[in-house]
Amino acid sequence: MTASTEITMVEAIHQKYDDDVETCIHIHIPASAPGKTESGNLVIPPILALHDSNISGAGDTDRLETLCKQVQELDLTKNCIKDWSQIIEIIERLPKLRFLNLTSNPIENRASWECDKQFPNISNLILNDTNVSWECLMKLLHVFPRVEELHLSLNGYSSVDLHGDFRYPPLSRLYLNGNKIQDWTQMCRLGQCFPNLENLVAMESELTSIMSDVALKETFPCLKSLNLTKTKLATWEDIEVFREFPVLIDLRIKDLPFIQTLPEKERRQNIVARLPNITKLNGSPVHEQEREEAERAYIRNFLDAESKPQRFYELKKIHGKVEHLADIDLAPDDLHYHIKVKFENKEEMMDILKEQTVKDLKKLLQNFCGLTVDKMKIFEYKSDYDNLYLMRSEIRSLHSYRFTELDEIHIYRVETKVISKGDYEIVGKKIEKNDVKDFMNWRKFMEN
Repeated sequence: MTASTEITMVEAIHQKYDDDVETCIHIHIPASAPGKTESGNLVIPPILALHDSNISGAGDTDRLETLCKQVQELDLTKNCIKDWSQIIEIIERLPKLRFLNLTSNPIENRASWECDKQFPNISNLILNDTNVSWECLMKLLHVFPRVEELHLSLNGYSSVDLHGDFRYPPLSRLYLNGNKIQDWTQMCRLGQCFPNLENLVAMESELTSIMSDVALKETFPCLKSLNLTKTKLATWEDIEVFREFPVLIDLRIKDLPFIQTLPEKERRQNIVARLPNITKLNGSPVHEQEREEAERAYIRNFLDAESKPQRFYELKKIHGKVEHLADIDLAPDDLHYHIKVKFENKEEMMDILKEQTVKDLKKLLQNFCGLTVDKMKIFEYKSDYDNLYLMRSEIRSLHSYRFTELDEIHIYRVETKVISKGDYEIVGKKIEKNDVKDFMNWRKFMEN
């Protein structure tokens, strides 16, 4: 805390916004900014943040209501509020409040605490690092009957102690990062108590498995997005369980120890091949071509195995007969493409390793073009078609492009508009149709 003496919320607001010091500097203050009316009253913005202000209570409630009647979002992170009755007293005076952040307040879990009022405007409630008990949480959700997003991270939970008959349909997004829950059965209780849950984030938890006798179709009927990054899941069988979530499409499972030794591309392929329902993995969309490559690679992995998983036979029905990739003895000349690279007025013949990804190539080209990876886009110029094609997928292997000696790699700045053959407005130049007879003439036009 920056202050040694506890103060009220009203005092904290005046300390932050009420500055009567005269100054000769004139500045423009936007209409939405906090300031004073002609009568001298403070005007507080709709989003009010009072971090680490040593606040322990409301203070003069009439004054608080006058100051905060327009406040919609209130952030009281890292203050000294210990009593839910003080929090309720604050909320009562903020009629438009919909977002409340109480992170890192030492709020006591008093079993005797009760509240007969309700605040249906509150839709976002953040209780990270408050050690709020499940018993107290159930009371709070009665007080706040329409919470859609709830944050319960860093509260030391090792179990989910919600009552078996407790149901709270409004909640759709739940964050449980950094807790100590190991048993997936405990997590399933969340699905039962929050039947319309669509997004569950439980990063950096102690989960060791999601194998359970609980039927996922009944437990998480609406779950579309799940984040279990940096957990302790330990087997491919755990990964395959994600297929059983009836509407799950978005999955984040980065930094799992048991697959960290695999190359990044192989890790992703193994997950994609096992999970036909997932259309977004670790923040990146799963495209049709990527899925097909991953599924074929999965089939090849088990071609010679004595015991084959069920997924092997499912994919074989889809793709038919898949052979091993031919073993190629890569002589030194076969390891690289010898290809021309162009950027603006520069060009250079380069030896580029085939067994790397587009992302690796961008890193390699930084010194040549002077652009960082996020400031460039690269195209393949295919001589057979006299055309440019964006090298879009950063995880695609260069080996799959099958460049010839006549092909080229072109680098452009990300803001440059690059139009392929047949278009007439290119890189900010208006070109009449009669000016461009064919693609090669277009290239000459652009070079001039």
